[in-house]
Amino acid sequence: MVLLQTTDRILSAIGTLSPDERSSLAPSDTSLPTTCDQPIEHKTLIALSRLLPRTQAQTLSPLNVLLRGAHVYIPPPPPKPQPSPEYVALMERLRREQEQREYRSLVSKRESADLASDDDQDDISPSLVLNILLSIVLCAMAVFQLTRWWSNDGVRVLLSLGTGIVVGVAEVVVYMAYLRKVGTSKQKERSRVEKKVVIGEYKGEQEITDAQGRPVSIDAATAMEKEEIWGRGINGGMRRRVREKWEREQEKAS
Repeated sequence: MVLLQTTDRILSAIGTLSPDERSSLAPSDTSLPTTCDQPIEHKTLIALSRLLPRTQAQTLSPLNVLLRGAHVYIPPPPPKPQPSPEYVALMERLRREQEQREYRSLVSKRESADLASDDDQDDISPSLVLNILLSIVLCAMAVFQLTRWWSNDGVRVLLSLGTGIVVGVAEVVVYMAYLRKVGTSKQKERSRVEKKVVIGEYKGEQEITDAQGRPVSIDAATAMEKEEIWGRGINGGMRRRVREKWEREQEKAS
């Protein structure tokens, strides 16, 4: 079965038919087109051309006249089916899981980058070396000037050199002790496990509950924070010390 697009000629030809002729063209389960670009069967056009009268002036058959300007009818594409509720719920769950994976990946990369930056940081900087040299030179010059009343210049020079050496050794010892203490603190911070405690969500004047549904007594400043995070991180040690101090004060008050 070939479907063609209805043209003005076809509509005009249908308009010249009587009701009986129209009923003979269109069976009970079909209807004749009423506007242009509607589909019409090729066999219906053949039957229509046989019903049309042919005049002496016509050189073409009525079928050729009706087919002039007609094109094959291409039906519009069917509408896209709507996704089912199960599909929508599945996509939403997968989207949330993907967002959580991306968040965890970003957090882990940030922490590893912070740790790498701490490890790769050079402990000896040009400014440190310059400060040590200035301390040695200035202390030696100060001792040399303080002993300007001495008659033996050799002793003054030796005393100045000894003072510079002592100051340099003291600077190095103090800085090495500082580096050792910093390294120990970093090791302690890395060994501690970060804790995240959900203390509830602030909802205006409503009652605040924890993850188990139990009521939580919390002030307005803490209620604005949905999660309490302390432990590792850039300021993890400071947060932990503040928390431990607050816990000790609470224990003493109770």
